[in-house]
Amino acid sequence: MNRTADLDAALGFVTGRVNEQATLSGEPLDVQQSLLLANLPSSTPDIWIPDPETPDPPLVPRDVNYERLCALAKAAYLNDRKINPESLDWEFAFGVFRLNRHPMWGVLHSASVKMYRRPLWDQLFVIIAALFPAIAAILLAWNGPGTLFQWAGVLCGTVAIMLFIYFTSRQIEQWQLENHIERCRHASRNISWKTS
Repeated sequence: MNRTADLDAALGFVTGRVNEQATLSGEPLDVQQSLLLANLPSSTPDIWIPDPETPDPPLVPRDVNYERLCALAKAAYLNDRKINPESLDWEFAFGVFRLNRHPMWGVLHSASVKMYRRPLWDQLFVIIAALFPAIAAILLAWNGPGTLFQWAGVLCGTVAIMLFIYFTSRQIEQWQLENHIERCRHASRNISWKTS
């Protein structure tokens, strides 16, 4: 897997589809929007979604250009879903952007592109990581009052295991993203082979 080639392919696909959708809408991207699409900032602005329970929106300056890019990406994604529901091009791009921590991930996320559903054992890891400190304290208290050395050992062990779980979960997520990208690539080859 060549991450740079995948990133270039994903960027080319998404920027091309956003530009096509803008042209189809009758309002092609202006210079500022084109520059923003080509050079997204590393931290994306929050888009306020109205909430019926909150009467007043927060006072946050709007980035109309970014909002338009997100709306165009969503329209292009939904249009592609209607035309060819088997295509995994958007999911491929989403996985590549997420794996590379590229800012385009935020645009696709706001366009409601979803990659896959996490396996149940991921949730089990999260639950174990959350309960581990409590289990360690219960086990230590069960053995009676300990010395300062025992408490320090349990604390260090707990921190070490939590760090191990964190870094292991990051590696598992990266592995899942790479597998997802390969599945999308394989499915794309099969679809193009069937249509040709």
